[in-house]
Amino acid sequence: MGVTASSFRTAITIAENPREQMSQRCQMEMQRAQNLRSCEEYLRQITKFTEEGRFMDQQSGDWRQSFPRCCEQMEQMQDEQCRCEGIKQVMQQEQERGELQGREMREACKTAQSLPGLCRMSPHQCHNIPTPTFY
Repeated sequence: MGVTASSFRTAITIAENPREQMSQRCQMEMQRAQNLRSCEEYLRQITKFTEEGRFMDQQSGDWRQSFPRCCEQMEQMQDEQCRCEGIKQVMQQEQERGELQGREMREACKTAQSLPGLCRMSPHQCHNIPTPTFY
């Protein structure tokens, strides 16, 4: 009887924590999608354009190569909500790293919000990614 009560209590705990469950599921999907590394690379590269449209940083590679890889990695994530969670996580890591600041960070966030749509998959917009306004 004690085992049954314990199992029941565990089931209630899991049911009360759907966010934690979702996070774990999204973490697994992120790992399967190689932590969206190509998306991170793409978002960093796409912000390195000058006003005239020339690529500023030849060392960091070509966004035309990282973009299709980013879409492939996102496609590996079956849960649409996890795609946006993953992109949000990528942007948080970028912010912590501090490489993108000011206008570059704002542009990267705007692009990140529409990344699934750019890759022609759902959801078309990630509304969970805030655009910094303090820069």
